[in-house]
Amino acid sequence: MAVPASPSLIEPASLAVLSRRYGAGAPSVVELIRRTGGCTSPIRFEGESVAVSSRTGAVLACRSTQPQAPGFVLVACGNRRESRCPPCSERYRRDAYFLVAAGLSGSEAKGVSADVASHPLVFATFTAPSFGAVHHRLVDAGGVGRCRPHEPAGTCEHGVSLRCPERHASDDLRIGQALCPDCYGYEAAALWNASLGALWRRTITYLPRELAALSGLSVAALRSQVRVAYAKVAEFQARGAVHVHAVIRLDGPHGPATAPACGATAQRLAGAVARTAARVAVTVAGPDGRELVIRWGVHFDVRPIGRKANRGDDDRTAVAGYLAKYATKDAGAGGGLDRRIRVKAVIERAELSDHARALMRSAWTTNPRWAHNLGFRGHFLTKARRYSVTFAALRAVRAQYRAKADPWLAQVRAKAIGDQVVVRRSFNYAGSGLSPAERAVAANVRGSAPAPARPQGNRDSRLAGL
Repeated sequence: MAVPASPSLIEPASLAVLSRRYGAGAPSVVELIRRTGGCTSPIRFEGESVAVSSRTGAVLACRSTQPQAPGFVLVACGNRRESRCPPCSERYRRDAYFLVAAGLSGSEAKGVSADVASHPLVFATFTAPSFGAVHHRLVDAGGVGRCRPHEPAGTCEHGVSLRCPERHASDDLRIGQALCPDCYGYEAAALWNASLGALWRRTITYLPRELAALSGLSVAALRSQVRVAYAKVAEFQARGAVHVHAVIRLDGPHGPATAPACGATAQRLAGAVARTAARVAVTVAGPDGRELVIRWGVHFDVRPIGRKANRGDDDRTAVAGYLAKYATKDAGAGGGLDRRIRVKAVIERAELSDHARALMRSAWTTNPRWAHNLGFRGHFLTKARRYSVTFAALRAVRAQYRAKADPWLAQVRAKAIGDQVVVRRSFNYAGSGLSPAERAVAANVRGSAPAPARPQGNRDSRLAGL
């Protein structure tokens, strides 16, 4: 969230540097940085905006960056990754939250019928299968448990112990690392990440069939009464494998505004999701030409999402916040990188754990384009077309709000009484990023912004009560 950048918020040294570089345009630069919310890598544009009459085509006004200091405008980078740009990722997280929440509880203001709040809903977690023994941290009601104290085999074929009696701290770097790298299936893990999109599409395709079987109907009959909608996010586990959190909803045959028929319930939907996750699989070709079967892991969880009289929509708010949180993450949680690599030698030079480096090597063999992502090549947040509002619609509303707050455009519209004003923009790319003095200003803007509002309480504990 952007806040006014007063001189008291900016370091005098930074202001002095900006004044030497931009002269009288220094305050304008500070204002441009403020408008981006302190974006870490804004994009610079040069050009003009021309307001014309939609009826006659006559030019009503023109605004150019050239005669005005500093001669350019700044636009926020819009990067969704929290590791790359915290302000832009926070804006993306909020949009993701409203997108998911609208599909859970409905929002007439966002064009989603409020009737969806009464439709069957489940929250499901699909995990990856095991590719080998790794260190992990177990936390339950009794506290932190031991990592792997009771492995049936003491050592593997390479002479490495598969037991670990330690209670790992949350910041232990060994969490997610393979106990025996020679035993771990790095190629299979990279191929799993690369094939996750295909496996999810197969899951959504087969879900209506399982639902039809539980309802005693044919698939055609079911589709005439029920439609499946969903929103999902991908999350990297510490071992570098991706798993999926999804909200799945049943609608009527005409979308969210209609209720599902044929006795559809959240419990029946949960059963169909569980059966689909256990049975669905895709066959892909490995790097060596062998056919490999890709399927979900055995650790699977699905819970109906209802409405409780004492908590209202707290559970739905928690689920929306949970999915939105992971929408801004990247492969860094699994040891990967937050930007694409174009030379294989970068894998050897980057600061990576041995486990992540081996997984990235295998991902490079599978598809070099997505090696930084440990092979995963899908979007981190996707949804069904009819689930709820789109990111584009949310951004359009924000653009309309900014247009109304623009004094130049307001003045033009005031003069064009009874006429529709069309703004034609012509801008050229002039660079990106900030100078050291500008970065200091952006850091002060970010530091002075109020903390974003988030759901109160422990979200994970509320999810456990669904």
